Amino acid sequence: MSNPGVIQLFGFNYKINDVSHSFRVEDNIGEAIHFHFDNFRLDLTVKEFRAFADDMLDAITAAVNVEGFDARKQDLESLFRHANQLSFLREVRIEYMPVKNIIVDTLDKSGNVVYKYLKHSRVVKALRGDYAENDVHYQQNLIGQNNLQRLFSIFESVRKNGYPLNGELITLYNNQNIIHDGQHRAASIYVLNPEAVVPIQRWIFYNNAFSVPNPVFDLS
Repeated sequence: MSNPGVIQLFGFNYKINDVSHSFRVEDNIGEAIHFHFDNFRLDLTVKEFRAFADDMLDAITAAVNVEGFDARKQDLESLFRHANQLSFLREVRIEYMPVKNIIVDTLDKSGNVVYKYLKHSRVVKALRGDYAENDVHYQQNLIGQNNLQRLFSIFESVRKNGYPLNGELITLYNNQNIIHDGQHRAASIYVLNPEAVVPIQRWIFYNNAFSVPNPVFDLS
């Protein structure tokens, strides 16, 4: 069977001891999933790729070895972004809190970061028809998906399936109520029911690592 096309699912370049390396994952449509590490190539069927991914999530959970942490219950894109933090994780706490008390980063008129309650977030604004800030915000979306499509896809998922889905919880760090993962889900819950009380996971790091340093708040 001829291969009708190739889609790069993921890839990056990096250096080890000043030697450049590349890694990428490709979907060879109609054929298989390919891993490329420099000149090394690994071919997997879709079934084998899914089994490999599941095994890797179990391996990450075992390597972190913190009670309450389960890599299978994390947003995968967020898990990748925060991978370098996992070795500092010492505790995962499950708490319940009013969704309206969650704090998000926003920009003031001068472009400075100010932390405000969720009701002021770019995502809540977009769900209510003001798309300007959300449209220009850089974020990692699915292939072929823009910010607005991602937003309403998550909103519809929360509306139809509830929260949490597949055990994936909104994530806060240490003793701060600043959201680190799950703003789309939190905003969707808030728009549907601003008085909702929801479960969240609080990642506690050694020495309060990765807390936002000296945040400027406007909690009006």
